[in-house]
Amino acid sequence: MRWELRRVADLTAGEQAAVSTLAMAVYPPEVSAAWPGRAIEWAPHPWGVIGWDAAGAALCYVGAVLREARWGERAVRVGGIGGVKTHPALRRQGLAARGMRRAMEFFHDELDVAFALLVCGPHLIGHYARLGWQEFPGRLLVRQHGASVEFTFNRAMTCGVRSAAPGAGAIDLLGPPW
Repeated sequence: MRWELRRVADLTAGEQAAVSTLAMAVYPPEVSAAWPGRAIEWAPHPWGVIGWDAAGAALCYVGAVLREARWGERAVRVGGIGGVKTHPALRRQGLAARGMRRAMEFFHDELDVAFALLVCGPHLIGHYARLGWQEFPGRLLVRQHGASVEFTFNRAMTCGVRSAAPGAGAIDLLGPPW
């Protein structure tokens, strides 16, 4: 498997199709249509860590976002992880963990991020905790259609990058979640 961190806008049409094929395998139309999060305004991922097979199929994807945000009264640079997908036939092999580690290296080495943040369903808390993430018990504020609202759809988790992950207070993403 070949791993790449790429700007999503720079993917070729064939690479975009491969990522779309992966998304369809993970979220078939009947699942997407019933997902309650479809009404939420989500931020796009400017970067993606993609695991490719030898034939050019995308087997794993981890979206990465950079955001200037606020933690309490303090301005912070936050790295966002979102849109994590592993082909159903290849789950439980550590592919998503590998992609997330590469995204965290990118946040640390190239983007000078204070901490990273992701949102996930309660059933994934233990999975991400094993990768070093901690559930954020404070308030997460996001923008939805221009208004600041508290994000309650999923749980927020944080992980330290250049500083310790926040364990309390309020984080305002100053934009939509990812």
